Amino acid sequence: MTNAESSRRGFLTFLADLLMAAIALIVAVPAVGYLLAPLRRKAGADDGATAFLDAGPLADFPVGQWRLGALEVVQEDGWKKTRVRHSIWVLRASPVASSPGEPTQGITVLSTICPHLGCPINWHPDPSEFICPCHGGVFSKEGRHTSGPPPRNMDPLEFEVRDGRLWVRWQDFKIGVAERIPVSV
Repeated sequence: MTNAESSRRGFLTFLADLLMAAIALIVAVPAVGYLLAPLRRKAGADDGATAFLDAGPLADFPVGQWRLGALEVVQEDGWKKTRVRHSIWVLRASPVASSPGEPTQGITVLSTICPHLGCPINWHPDPSEFICPCHGGVFSKEGRHTSGPPPRNMDPLEFEVRDGRLWVRWQDFKIGVAERIPVSV
């Protein structure tokens, strides 16, 4: 009987040790993952604030007309992802080549955010000018400041044309100052 009790006791000790090891592993894996998370960031990966974002096919932006477009920026804060939509003004002055290495002149992409206080700027085709409804800032059809309190021209945005689609790099700029100062998110 001692032999049977000893083997039963040894088996139960083995099961208890195995259960404790499994619990320790379940607790340790997330803790180690949390500590090593900064090292897992992919090298060269663009975050949502600096990546080029798809603004749509060039065909959506008629030649010779300002057209309002939209960009969706995904911002990550730990495990939380937030989608933020930003508007852009796009003008195609002439047909544009979309092959790599070919010029993309003739496209202008402007932020809709007023450099005065951050209000949305609207296009008014009748007088052919941009107007900020908050404090009466007026910009020419090229986005140059013509009157009102804004301290500088509308902010241009960097863009690329890839396979017939417009890709825009969204950038926030400091408002209320005469210099165009990028703001990192």
